[in-house]
Amino acid sequence: MAQKKAKPTLLVYGSDIEAFTAAVQSAQSSVPTLWVLEQEQMVPSLTIGDTNILSNANLDGGIWMDMLMKIAMSKYVNDSIGQMVKRDINPRLAMNALEKIISTQPNLTVMKALSVQSVLRRKKDWEVTLSNKQKYTIRAIIDATEEGKLRSLVNGMEGYYKPGRISRADAHSLDLSRTTVAVGEVDSVVYSYVLNNILSQSNQNLFSTQYLIQVARNAESIPLRAQLGQAMGATAAYCAFFKTTTEKIDVRKLQTELITYGARLLPLHDIPTSHVHYRAIEKMYLAGLLTGRKKEGSYVFDSKDSVRFEEIKPIFNQLHSRSQLWFMDNDGVYLTWKDLLSLVRFVSFRGTEMDAQVQKDWSNKLKFSGEFDENRIVSREEFAVIVGKYADPYVKGVTVQGTILR
Repeated sequence: MAQKKAKPTLLVYGSDIEAFTAAVQSAQSSVPTLWVLEQEQMVPSLTIGDTNILSNANLDGGIWMDMLMKIAMSKYVNDSIGQMVKRDINPRLAMNALEKIISTQPNLTVMKALSVQSVLRRKKDWEVTLSNKQKYTIRAIIDATEEGKLRSLVNGMEGYYKPGRISRADAHSLDLSRTTVAVGEVDSVVYSYVLNNILSQSNQNLFSTQYLIQVARNAESIPLRAQLGQAMGATAAYCAFFKTTTEKIDVRKLQTELITYGARLLPLHDIPTSHVHYRAIEKMYLAGLLTGRKKEGSYVFDSKDSVRFEEIKPIFNQLHSRSQLWFMDNDGVYLTWKDLLSLVRFVSFRGTEMDAQVQKDWSNKLKFSGEFDENRIVSREEFAVIVGKYADPYVKGVTVQGTILR
């Protein structure tokens, strides 16, 4: 017998790309989700006419990337294929891709050509009434309409939401960059949303995308809006799943949920999602240990460059208080392999068997080129892989302001 669907505990209201990715992410996060559209057409920005997108090279990820790969009928994520697909998105193929993704989400119910008639706040949840007179008890709501329609239905809610500036990725403080939840490029500017952006547009688990979309709602902004929607879907789903409020969100748990479903939290142009060491570099960025650099008009990781003692010392000491003792006895300009292995052994309480394991795994598992030489200077990419594997800084908790929790 067919299993009866669970009653929805999260509602997404809206028709376009941010509503779609929010609804799919919420469903992926094991939250029974109801997606209500006022029209029959899903994601009209992609399914009415041909769409051409030139932006967001090497920055696509998550549900948005999944859709591009389904249009291309590619089994593997590939940034070059994604960029090629974006140059000429056929509306019929886009609709097929949307429907394929939705068909794989048993927790998602889609209701078209309906509107929300009333939204009433109860003690711990919301009572939502649709235009067909159906009522639902909902723990969290995402208002993904362009006008922010749901806020106007709730007494006293309209004045609570205020526009807050979203920032260029390279303008965030080191601390805030640790709380990144979505990235994307519009008009050659790479933006990143941090968790506080999402939380600034929430009240009693009613989230709104309206004031977070501060770019033109055109084809070029679709990837950014898609990744914003996924981040908001994960955030609202967290509150619904754990029956909690935004004040109780664990930043790392939320980011890990997004990462699990392929979301891109790395705003650096030179590291495509299909890069062999993408996840290691992304987690190093989120830890604040190796961040981006401005280079020739781009924000990049610069993976082949060397690692300086002075750039990692203060952050390493915040992450591992024990490292202060190591830095008292070790100094220099650039880290060599001998330095790196010594440091990692010291902070992770490992023996010299780690060195032997690194040499054994050098080519096959670690995917490094060349030969191991303890006197060679370590590259930023190699540093990210080894530190991530043996002394992972990403597991250290952070506050919503990005302060490392000891």
